[in-house]
Amino acid sequence: MAEQRSSKLRASLAEWSDVPLRAALAATFIVHGWGKLSGGMDGFTQFVASLNVPSPVLMAWAAALAEFGGGVLLALGLATRLAALGHMCVMAVAITQVHWAQGFKAHVANGNAAGYEWQAALFCMALCLFMRGAGPLSLDRLISKRLRKKP
Repeated sequence: MAEQRSSKLRASLAEWSDVPLRAALAATFIVHGWGKLSGGMDGFTQFVASLNVPSPVLMAWAAALAEFGGGVLLALGLATRLAALGHMCVMAVAITQVHWAQGFKAHVANGNAAGYEWQAALFCMALCLFMRGAGPLSLDRLISKRLRKKP
């Protein structure tokens, strides 16, 4: 009997673990995306252009919107896998194009964050949500239940 209750508790905790993960990732990306969209786009666009990527203005806007818009979607638990995929793309670019050369461990170099451990952690958090979905407290779950009830 105790083992059955323990098993149910573990299953419930596992299912609900996506909620704080989603909340933390949403808050992080909303803050970073909003910082760009609310007045930091000129500087961010110049930074993206310095990376020699194609269409730097488009790429800067895509990254900022993926961060902010994807963060809002994660907060709502709506289109969670798509939002997580967008965050994974942004973090993959940040790791490979900006932080990789400074190594894994995060540190400050010349007043800027260097090292890719933070971006790798965010990538992995997004990957977990991409694989598992939004969890129980989400619009994704609500929509899915309603669609299943329709004949």
